[in-house]
Amino acid sequence: MALSLVQEPPAPSFAAPLTENKLKATSLRTRKAQLHDARAIHQLIESCTDDGTLLHRSYAEICENIRTFTIVETDSHQFLGCAALHVYGQHLAEIRSIIVRPDTKGHGAGGLLVRALLDQAEAGGINCVCLFTRIPAFFEHFRFHAVDHQALRDKVVKDCMRCARRNACDEIAMAIGELPAPQNLPPNRFFHPRLHADLVQLQL
Repeated sequence: MALSLVQEPPAPSFAAPLTENKLKATSLRTRKAQLHDARAIHQLIESCTDDGTLLHRSYAEICENIRTFTIVETDSHQFLGCAALHVYGQHLAEIRSIIVRPDTKGHGAGGLLVRALLDQAEAGGINCVCLFTRIPAFFEHFRFHAVDHQALRDKVVKDCMRCARRNACDEIAMAIGELPAPQNLPPNRFFHPRLHADLVQLQL
């Protein structure tokens, strides 16, 4: 019975759009996600997968990994956005699936999510936090800096090797903290060097 509930297609769960005046008068906060947030998280992530902004994540996967998610909401519990912190080990964690509702952008919800996940990483003794993005300027505000994709071996092995665009990546790899020690891998093992270097540098 529980399995059928997890596989059940999520129904629309967003509340009505917030107006500019309502947002200005509303205080925002973050909290760890709970299972009842999974539908809203899945719906928001799915709305940004067609254009490649985010990787697809099934509803079952979100339920399974709900403890990695943090959400941002209004003081009246209206869901605005989410992000996940995937921990590879003490050496590295990754900010994944970070997204806020389009009608709430520019009001600090995304920044609250980044700060919350960085606080979680610091509390867990994580040495480095990474992410892949097409909007590096936003994350530079939090002192993330661009790094070579292959410096993030765990991320490459987990996602990039299975990605159809691994040899034509248009995302910038960014990190904050101490990069993981090199794993003595042969250079360019996961990417064709010319395509990868050219396309990544042309981003922005």
